[in-house]
Amino acid sequence: MSHATFEVSAPKVNWSFVSGFFDGEGAIHVAAASGSSLLTLKVTMCQKSGQVLQAIRALLVISGIYSVIHRFANGMYSLEIIRIDDMTRFLRTVKCVVKKKQIQASLKYLEGSISGNALLQVFGEEHILGRRKSDPLRRLGPRFPMTRARALKVSAAVSAKARVEGNRRAFRLRIERRVLALPKVFKVRDIQRVIGVSKHRAQVLGILMEREGFVKSHFERAPHRRGHARKIFERP
Repeated sequence: MSHATFEVSAPKVNWSFVSGFFDGEGAIHVAAASGSSLLTLKVTMCQKSGQVLQAIRALLVISGIYSVIHRFANGMYSLEIIRIDDMTRFLRTVKCVVKKKQIQASLKYLEGSISGNALLQVFGEEHILGRRKSDPLRRLGPRFPMTRARALKVSAAVSAKARVEGNRRAFRLRIERRVLALPKVFKVRDIQRVIGVSKHRAQVLGILMEREGFVKSHFERAPHRRGHARKIFERP
Protein backbone atom coordinates (compact mmCIF):
# COMPACT_ATOMS: atom_id res chain seq x y z
CA MET A 1 0.00 0.00 0.00
CA SER A 2 1.44 3.37 -0.99
CA HIS A 3 1.68 6.39 1.28
CA ALA A 4 -0.85 8.28 -0.89
CA THR A 5 -3.36 5.43 -0.68
CA PHE A 6 -3.02 5.36 3.12
CA GLU A 7 -4.15 9.01 3.36
CA VAL A 8 -7.35 8.63 1.34
CA SER A 9 -9.54 8.20 4.42
CA ALA A 10 -9.25 10.45 7.45
CA PRO A 11 -8.04 8.77 10.65
CA LYS A 12 -10.51 8.06 13.43
CA VAL A 13 -9.68 10.81 15.89
CA ASN A 14 -10.47 10.85 19.59
CA TRP A 15 -8.65 12.32 22.58
CA SER A 16 -6.52 9.20 23.00
CA PHE A 17 -5.33 9.65 19.41
CA VAL A 18 -4.69 13.37 19.94
CA SER A 19 -2.78 12.71 23.17
CA GLY A 20 -0.47 10.24 21.45
CA PHE A 21 -0.09 12.46 18.41
CA PHE A 22 0.78 15.50 20.52
CA ASP A 23 3.26 13.44 22.53
CA GLY A 24 5.09 12.53 19.33
CA GLU A 25 4.49 15.39 16.91
CA GLY A 26 3.56 18.30 19.14
CA ALA A 27 5.42 21.00 21.01
CA ILE A 28 4.90 23.82 23.51
CA HIS A 29 6.78 26.83 22.19
CA VAL A 30 7.98 29.62 24.47
CA ALA A 31 8.86 33.15 23.39
CA ALA A 32 9.21 36.63 24.85
CA ALA A 33 9.47 40.13 23.45
CA SER A 34 12.75 41.93 23.94
CA GLY A 35 12.87 43.47 27.41
CA SER A 36 9.59 41.87 28.45
CA SER A 37 9.18 39.86 31.63
CA LEU A 38 6.20 37.97 30.18
CA LEU A 39 6.51 34.59 28.46
CA THR A 40 4.12 33.70 25.64
CA LEU A 41 3.26 30.07 24.98
CA LYS A 42 1.95 28.35 21.87
CA VAL A 43 0.87 24.75 21.29
CA THR A 44 1.68 23.29 17.88
CA MET A 45 1.36 19.96 16.07
CA CYS A 46 3.15 19.45 12.76
CA GLN A 47 2.56 16.84 10.07
CA LYS A 48 3.00 16.33 6.33
CA SER A 49 -0.64 15.34 6.13
CA GLY A 50 -3.00 18.26 6.35
CA GLN A 51 -5.84 15.73 6.46
CA VAL A 52 -4.73 14.39 9.84
CA LEU A 53 -4.55 17.89 11.32
CA GLN A 54 -7.96 18.78 9.87
CA ALA A 55 -9.43 15.75 11.62
CA ILE A 56 -7.78 16.83 14.89
CA ARG A 57 -9.02 20.37 14.42
CA ALA A 58 -12.59 19.07 13.95
CA LEU A 59 -12.37 17.34 17.33
CA LEU A 60 -10.99 20.50 18.92
CA VAL A 61 -13.89 22.52 17.52
CA ILE A 62 -16.37 20.09 19.09
CA SER A 63 -14.50 20.50 22.38
CA GLY A 64 -14.68 24.31 22.19
CA ILE A 65 -10.99 24.77 21.41
CA TYR A 66 -10.05 27.23 18.65
CA SER A 67 -7.04 26.42 16.48
CA VAL A 68 -5.64 27.35 13.07
CA ILE A 69 -3.74 25.33 10.47
CA HIS A 70 -0.89 26.82 8.45
CA ARG A 71 0.77 25.33 5.38
CA PHE A 72 4.47 26.11 4.90
CA ALA A 73 6.46 26.41 1.70
CA ASN A 74 8.11 23.03 2.32
CA GLY A 75 4.71 21.31 2.26
CA MET A 76 4.46 20.79 6.03
CA TYR A 77 1.29 21.67 7.92
CA SER A 78 1.11 23.07 11.44
CA LEU A 79 -1.90 23.21 13.75
CA GLU A 80 -1.54 26.01 16.31
CA ILE A 81 -3.39 26.88 19.50
CA ILE A 82 -2.56 30.40 20.69
CA ARG A 83 -5.40 31.70 22.83
CA ILE A 84 -4.77 31.22 26.56
CA ASP A 85 -8.20 29.72 27.36
CA ASP A 86 -8.02 27.30 24.42
CA MET A 87 -4.45 26.32 25.26
CA THR A 88 -5.34 25.72 28.91
CA ARG A 89 -8.35 23.59 27.96
CA PHE A 90 -6.26 21.56 25.52
CA LEU A 91 -3.40 20.93 27.97
CA ARG A 92 -5.85 19.90 30.69
CA THR A 93 -7.51 17.40 28.35
CA VAL A 94 -4.57 15.59 26.71
CA LYS A 95 -3.08 12.65 28.61
CA CYS A 96 0.56 12.51 27.55
CA VAL A 97 3.55 10.54 28.80
CA VAL A 98 6.58 12.16 27.12
CA LYS A 99 5.38 15.73 27.58
CA LYS A 100 3.68 15.24 30.95
CA LYS A 101 6.05 17.47 32.94
CA GLN A 102 6.08 20.17 30.23
CA ILE A 103 2.28 20.22 30.22
CA GLN A 104 2.05 20.39 34.02
CA ALA A 105 4.59 23.24 34.19
CA SER A 106 2.86 25.12 31.37
CA LEU A 107 -0.50 24.89 33.11
CA LYS A 108 1.03 26.11 36.37
CA TYR A 109 2.54 29.12 34.59
CA LEU A 110 -0.66 29.92 32.68
CA GLU A 111 -2.65 29.66 35.91
CA GLY A 112 -0.17 31.85 37.81
CA SER A 113 1.32 29.45 40.36
CA ILE A 114 4.94 29.37 39.14
CA SER A 115 7.32 31.96 37.69
CA GLY A 116 8.59 32.11 34.13
CA ASN A 117 12.04 31.05 35.31
CA ALA A 118 10.55 27.94 36.96
CA LEU A 119 8.81 27.03 33.70
CA LEU A 120 12.01 27.49 31.69
CA GLN A 121 13.91 25.41 34.24
CA VAL A 122 11.54 22.49 33.69
CA PHE A 123 11.81 22.86 29.91
CA GLY A 124 15.61 22.96 30.17
CA GLU A 125 15.64 19.74 32.21
CA GLU A 126 13.31 18.10 29.70
CA HIS A 127 15.67 19.10 26.91
CA ILE A 128 18.59 17.43 28.70
CA LEU A 129 16.49 14.27 29.04
CA GLY A 130 15.72 14.34 25.31
CA ARG A 131 12.04 15.14 25.69
CA ARG A 132 12.39 18.60 24.10
CA LYS A 133 14.17 19.59 20.90
CA SER A 134 15.29 22.96 22.23
CA ASP A 135 16.22 24.60 25.53
CA PRO A 136 14.40 27.97 25.78
CA LEU A 137 16.27 28.83 28.98
CA ARG A 138 19.54 28.99 27.06
CA ARG A 139 17.96 31.17 24.36
CA LEU A 140 15.91 33.53 26.55
CA GLY A 141 17.97 33.57 29.75
CA PRO A 142 16.72 33.55 33.38
CA ARG A 143 15.02 36.96 33.25
CA PHE A 144 11.46 35.90 34.11
CA PRO A 145 11.21 35.89 37.93
CA MET A 146 7.51 36.82 37.99
CA THR A 147 4.38 34.77 37.61
CA ARG A 148 2.34 35.36 34.48
CA ALA A 149 -0.29 37.37 36.39
CA ARG A 150 2.36 39.65 37.89
CA ALA A 151 4.17 40.00 34.57
CA LEU A 152 0.90 41.00 32.89
CA LYS A 153 0.36 43.76 35.47
CA VAL A 154 3.90 45.05 35.00
CA SER A 155 3.54 44.90 31.23
CA ALA A 156 0.24 46.81 31.40
CA ALA A 157 1.83 49.46 33.63
CA VAL A 158 4.78 49.83 31.26
CA SER A 159 2.43 50.11 28.28
CA ALA A 160 0.34 52.74 30.07
CA LYS A 161 3.46 54.74 30.93
CA ALA A 162 4.65 54.48 27.34
CA ARG A 163 1.28 55.75 26.09
CA VAL A 164 1.41 58.71 28.48
CA GLU A 165 4.96 59.54 27.38
CA GLY A 166 3.98 59.17 23.74
CA ASN A 167 0.99 61.48 24.18
CA ARG A 168 3.24 63.95 25.99
CA ARG A 169 5.77 63.98 23.15
CA ALA A 170 2.99 64.40 20.58
CA PHE A 171 1.52 67.30 22.58
CA ARG A 172 4.87 69.09 22.80
CA LEU A 173 5.44 68.58 19.09
CA ARG A 174 2.06 70.15 18.25
CA ILE A 175 2.82 73.17 20.48
CA GLU A 176 6.31 73.54 19.01
CA ARG A 177 4.95 73.49 15.46
CA ARG A 178 2.53 76.26 16.32
CA VAL A 179 5.30 78.32 17.87
CA LEU A 180 7.47 77.95 14.76
CA ALA A 181 4.58 79.12 12.58
CA LEU A 182 4.55 82.46 14.42
CA PRO A 183 6.96 85.40 14.17
CA LYS A 184 9.92 85.41 16.54
CA VAL A 185 8.16 88.12 18.56
CA PHE A 186 4.36 87.92 18.66
CA LYS A 187 1.24 88.81 20.60
CA VAL A 188 -2.01 87.02 21.39
CA ARG A 189 -3.65 88.56 18.33
CA ASP A 190 -0.87 87.08 16.18
CA ILE A 191 -1.75 83.64 17.53
CA GLN A 192 -5.39 84.34 16.65
CA ARG A 193 -4.50 85.41 13.11
CA VAL A 194 -1.87 82.81 12.19
CA ILE A 195 -3.40 79.73 13.80
CA GLY A 196 -7.00 80.76 13.29
CA VAL A 197 -8.44 80.42 16.77
CA SER A 198 -10.56 82.51 19.13
CA LYS A 199 -9.02 85.05 21.46
CA HIS A 200 -9.59 82.81 24.47
CA ARG A 201 -7.98 79.83 22.71
CA ALA A 202 -5.07 82.05 21.62
CA GLN A 203 -4.52 83.09 25.23
CA VAL A 204 -4.52 79.45 26.33
CA LEU A 205 -2.04 78.52 23.59
CA GLY A 206 0.22 81.35 24.66
CA ILE A 207 0.22 80.02 28.22
CA LEU A 208 0.99 76.50 26.98
CA MET A 209 3.83 77.71 24.76
CA GLU A 210 5.38 79.46 27.71
CA ARG A 211 4.79 76.59 30.12
CA GLU A 212 6.50 74.14 27.76
CA GLY A 213 9.51 76.45 27.55
CA PHE A 214 9.23 77.33 23.85
CA VAL A 215 8.77 81.06 24.48
CA LYS A 216 9.31 83.71 27.12
CA SER A 217 6.99 86.63 27.75
CA HIS A 218 6.82 90.09 29.22
CA PHE A 219 4.19 92.80 29.45
CA GLU A 220 4.31 95.96 27.41
CA ARG A 221 2.16 99.02 28.18
CA ALA A 222 -0.50 99.50 25.55
CA PRO A 223 -0.13 102.92 23.88
CA HIS A 224 -2.87 105.46 24.61
CA ARG A 225 -4.52 103.03 27.10
CA ARG A 226 -3.72 103.92 30.71
CA GLY A 227 -3.55 100.87 33.00
CA HIS A 228 -3.57 98.37 30.13
CA ALA A 229 -0.66 96.14 29.15
CA ARG A 230 -0.34 93.54 26.45
CA LYS A 231 1.60 90.32 26.66
CA ILE A 232 4.55 89.96 24.28
CA PHE A 233 5.92 86.50 23.51
CA GLU A 234 9.41 85.86 22.16
CA ARG A 235 11.22 82.71 21.11
CA PRO A 236 14.68 82.34 22.72
